[in-house]
Amino acid sequence: MIPTFLLFLLLAPPPASMDQVKAEANPERRARAAVEFAAVAEKSAETAYASGDLATTVQWLKTTAEAMEIARDSLDASGKKPGRSPGTYKFAEQRSREILVRLEDLQRKMDDSERALVNGPITNVQEIHDAWFDGIMGKKK
Repeated sequence: MIPTFLLFLLLAPPPASMDQVKAEANPERRARAAVEFAAVAEKSAETAYASGDLATTVQWLKTTAEAMEIARDSLDASGKKPGRSPGTYKFAEQRSREILVRLEDLQRKMDDSERALVNGPITNVQEIHDAWFDGIMGKKK
């Protein structure tokens, strides 16, 4: 049986805004919220692109990258190492991989002239993901 407080954390909706993410005092929870918000922002970018709103798509892509940077910085601020305390890092690494897959799918849907818009966010998220992955899978000290 899952304790009630864990159930709440598992079912909690993603934050509604970047301000809500930044307001979280606990760095691990802020990181988790930022990753969840990045996933929502990426989905919003897809929706905006599907409706033909390129300016909004670009804004959501920037928000995705910014949220992932907040997640990285928050996990760094937690003082925990991914090899010794992999829980939050593993969650962030797995979700960042999902975000990368979705960004790459969005890029494939775009016209050739628009694909460069996604290159920056993909590179940013990929670097963050790789650092987390390497930290989790690296040697424990």
